[in-house]
Amino acid sequence: MSQQPDFIKIQQEFAGHIKNPVKTARPKDVDDRHMKIYRDLFFNNVMGFLGGAFPVLAEIIGEQRWTEIGRDFFSRHNSKTPYFLEISREFLAYLEHEFTAKKSDPAYLYELAHYEWLELYVDVEPEAPSIEVDSKADILASIAVLSPVVEGFLYQYPVHQISLENSTPDPKQSALIVYRKRDDSVGFVESNPFTLQLLALLKQQELKQGEITGEQLLLSLLQQAGLEGNDAAYQGGIEILKYWQELGIIIGGRA
Repeated sequence: MSQQPDFIKIQQEFAGHIKNPVKTARPKDVDDRHMKIYRDLFFNNVMGFLGGAFPVLAEIIGEQRWTEIGRDFFSRHNSKTPYFLEISREFLAYLEHEFTAKKSDPAYLYELAHYEWLELYVDVEPEAPSIEVDSKADILASIAVLSPVVEGFLYQYPVHQISLENSTPDPKQSALIVYRKRDDSVGFVESNPFTLQLLALLKQQELKQGEITGEQLLLSLLQQAGLEGNDAAYQGGIEILKYWQELGIIIGGRA
């Protein structure tokens, strides 16, 4: 087996030391003063991206703990992508699969991080190929077209209300929809588990390019929920669809 060239070994030592200076010694021919410049440059750059993506979480847990978590992420996590915009997604994966919480960490830490990441995702995710949309279509009689980027999640904490001033909320199921508005800003609306299912049906239909109208999807959901023939639930579903069209979660009907 051929040995690696010396320059590759040096590059690996250089990168390994930057990522985890405790575990990997610096290259022998590089003095620590110069090496520190690179260590600080890379780590501070990553922390800058994390701070921009998760400002509320960083503020709540404090600078010392935030830096500690950032250092562990930087040292141990093997990112699957080199793109800067994906650092926040990689950090979320780290929190979900590799992070070990301390007793002092808030129980909602991952959920808050997910919500903050979701806001960024909706803001920067490329739009799907455009299709012809009738913005004034009767959403019950037509095939609904959703906002270019819209996601709904059910959290166990009111993550949209958490702040430094409200850092110890009681657990409370919170169904939230985050979406890209018509003016390309990010909007969110509180929902409930039932309407999240309706959103999921709309997204599934769009993905499969189905031909089911808004009213048919609503009736299907009511049947699944054992509410077939319940006029109050039906009228409530109609109001939700119309409200979503007003907000821009539904941008119209397929033309």
